[in-house]
Amino acid sequence: MKKILSIFLALFLTVTLFAGCSDKTGDGKDTDTKDTGSASDTKREEVGEYKLGLGVLTDTDSSKDGTAQVDATIAAVITDGKGKIVDCYIDVAQNKMSVKDGVAEKGQTYKTKQEQGADYGMKGASGIDKEWNEQAAFFAGFVKGMTADEVSAIKTEKNAGGSVVAADEDLYAGCTIDISDMMQAVTKACKDDQAYSFRSADNPKVRIGAVTEDASSKDAGEDADGLAAMYTSIAAVVEQDGKAVACCIDVIEPKISFAKDGKIGEVKFDGSKRELKEDYGMKDASGIGKELYEQASAFADYVVGKTSKEVAGIETTKNDSGHMVAKDADLYAGCTVS
Repeated sequence: MKKILSIFLALFLTVTLFAGCSDKTGDGKDTDTKDTGSASDTKREEVGEYKLGLGVLTDTDSSKDGTAQVDATIAAVITDGKGKIVDCYIDVAQNKMSVKDGVAEKGQTYKTKQEQGADYGMKGASGIDKEWNEQAAFFAGFVKGMTADEVSAIKTEKNAGGSVVAADEDLYAGCTIDISDMMQAVTKACKDDQAYSFRSADNPKVRIGAVTEDASSKDAGEDADGLAAMYTSIAAVVEQDGKAVACCIDVIEPKISFAKDGKIGEVKFDGSKRELKEDYGMKDASGIGKELYEQASAFADYVVGKTSKEVAGIETTKNDSGHMVAKDADLYAGCTVS
């Protein structure tokens, strides 16, 4: 069985969401929805029906001789009963690996653009003095209230550099970066056929955690190509009162081959694990007759109702293959992967 990434680690990155802190939307408004008063003097927010959707757009076109690169644009959306976006969060796992002279530079720490924050270094060159994460937040705030069709219909134009940017003046005022991938990722998230249905108080918030590891990478030899394997586990989580009320998990495993001289070769990627479903081919080898996307869904169901501390405290044990798997019998019955 192929080595599966630790989905648990991706979910653990959402620990800051579970703290229940207030958040800023793209329009700069404070959107804290905690109930700070008692039932007698504060009206409780009404509970509504929502769906959490996840969309991932993966691109390896920026790879070049000497450097393998994977850009995964990730969008998580909460939609209401009418299919309108209630909340949106966008991130990009922009992973790069040097393969110069046929050597895979593995063992790196990969941070998403949201994690890099001001360290990403776009602010000074942006033209509007805004960093990437600020512009992504502005875009996320702009699409609130829209449906999938309305997001995909946002008018765009190409700038002098060939980037696809917003033609809408209000959107461009706060987001001058290329928005084509964000539009597609948000649209995919809105149309997610595996969206997680849940009930929550008004104004639920979603966040994304992503973990990338490269342990499966290997150097090129005289008679065999090398492999740049930057695999990313992704989790989208909605919390209420410090506990998860919805969760979606996905994994991408693009494989980029390269020669002894560092020349980029074949790229193998047919889609994320949630997109591939049965085509991923794990079912027969799983031991419980379940495909990876089904096992990831079982893990997501298991963590709903738990706090970040409880998720971090899930007990694990090594199986015969050396993978860390769930020690809890109920969890392991539906999720035997790492």
